[in-house]
Amino acid sequence: MKAVILAMHRDYIFDKDRPLALIRVCGVSLIARILNSLRVAGIKEVLIVLGFEGEQISNLLKNGEEINMKISYIQTEEYEIPNLPQEFLNDDLLIIRSNIVMDAEFANEIVKIHGNVVCYSNDDFVGVCKISKESLNILENEEARKSLDKLVEIMEKSLNVIKLDVSKIQTEHVELKRKVLPLCVKIEDKKSIKLAKKKLIFRTQKGLHFTSYINKPIEDHLVYHIADISWITPNRITIFANLAAFFVAALFLLGYLKIAVILAYVVGIIDGLDGKLARARGILTKLGYIEHTFDMLYEQVWYVCFAISLYLLGYGYLPLILGLSMLIMDSFVRHCYMQFRQTMGKALTAYTRFDRAFARIDGRRNVYVLYMIIFSWLPWLQTPLYALYAMLAHSSLTALVYAIRAIQHMSAVDKADGTKGFLKLVGKP
Repeated sequence: MKAVILAMHRDYIFDKDRPLALIRVCGVSLIARILNSLRVAGIKEVLIVLGFEGEQISNLLKNGEEINMKISYIQTEEYEIPNLPQEFLNDDLLIIRSNIVMDAEFANEIVKIHGNVVCYSNDDFVGVCKISKESLNILENEEARKSLDKLVEIMEKSLNVIKLDVSKIQTEHVELKRKVLPLCVKIEDKKSIKLAKKKLIFRTQKGLHFTSYINKPIEDHLVYHIADISWITPNRITIFANLAAFFVAALFLLGYLKIAVILAYVVGIIDGLDGKLARARGILTKLGYIEHTFDMLYEQVWYVCFAISLYLLGYGYLPLILGLSMLIMDSFVRHCYMQFRQTMGKALTAYTRFDRAFARIDGRRNVYVLYMIIFSWLPWLQTPLYALYAMLAHSSLTALVYAIRAIQHMSAVDKADGTKGFLKLVGKP
């Protein structure tokens, strides 16, 4: 499948001498987000129809080699669909107006459907249609090429067309571990830009844990205000969060428990911003996933430093024993989770309804930091040693449940694919 992007219009929303396609939402231009969504959906060959100040787009994107796509251009002074090169008439064709905010899930939904497709949202045409290879002769009709709306009107009268209502479908999002609504918002004014921005940020919530939803309003508010600041990037947020985290570790060792535990919670909120910002901008990198490894490093350094600080404050060797035991349990949980995902291809926390439910209350950094805050700050509970007891109990329960569930799921798969049956044959005559 190939794609044609109609990017002829001037930016009438902000009244600037630039193409409408270069308006930014969450720091990413409309046309860049469209291209990235197409690339993720497997569409690599794109024709961009240029109009007002079209060289601004062609100078930015060039031939697409840098983004692993093949981009060509047609310049037109009219607002109609021009005659397309022959190489774009030998495959299914996706035609897209450039004034939309779309995601890869939306592009994937269209790619999966065979035949002619016209896309709507709440009965409003969003500016996207797909023409099958067998129906491309409709573009020979000059009347149909006057505008995309006219083309759609003629398609619906003369062809078998599937009307896809984006507002009524859901698709499984592997990264977010849940079903989501594919996103396609038509940008017509400043109000629609704000709507698209809010929808993008609302979709960024990844964690299932109850503490993630406590932090969500703060994180979403911060991401909304930094998303359009180009120099603030997910990787820079990650670096800042890690530097701040080791400053917190130093405060633990120096005995400033009350300040350290509050700052630890703040760092946790900051740490949630990098992934949300990346998902709001729609561009996820392989490099970004290494962040989880660095998160594990500073989290476990915190647990060690918290235990050592209690030892230095005169609580004896017990905090060291509790801290070491908790660290072992937490490490086991992480390895169990990672091994399951690597082997089964799906996160243990999203495997079944029970697993999703337990993932909301399992042991992890945010809840462990809450234990530290509660037992370090509340007047009637100012015995921080109790925090280590709570952390050990919670991590041990999590380890037990994860181990049992992983064994159950893996064993069931071995049985279903016949592996267990072959094991029974071993040693038999």
